[in-house]
Amino acid sequence: MRNAVSLSFFWRTLFLCSALLLNVTLGYRLLFSEQSIFAWQDVQLHYAQMQKQLEDIRHRQAALSEEIRLLQSNGDYIERAVRERLNYVRENEILYVFEKKQQVHSIWTETEEDLLAE
Repeated sequence: MRNAVSLSFFWRTLFLCSALLLNVTLGYRLLFSEQSIFAWQDVQLHYAQMQKQLEDIRHRQAALSEEIRLLQSNGDYIERAVRERLNYVRENEILYVFEKKQQVHSIWTETEEDLLAE
């Protein structure tokens, strides 16, 4: 009888130690491994950023497609685009080109990139 109790205690202890080891392993993987919750959150954040970029690219693609369509079919749009982008003028027109306003260099208006560039 004592032998059976001892054997039962051995199996219970072995099962308990195995379960404890499994829990520690799973806890480590849950918190610290490459497959942890924090890594999953990083992947989700990266996925959201990529979705935003994709949406921005789709909007830009749609705008460029519309511009291509207008350039192929609308003469007034072509003329306006050439006049704005290439500074073309008609006969007897005068074109005034103004230089861009220089930025004021002040410690209050400079960004970190401005300071690093100097």
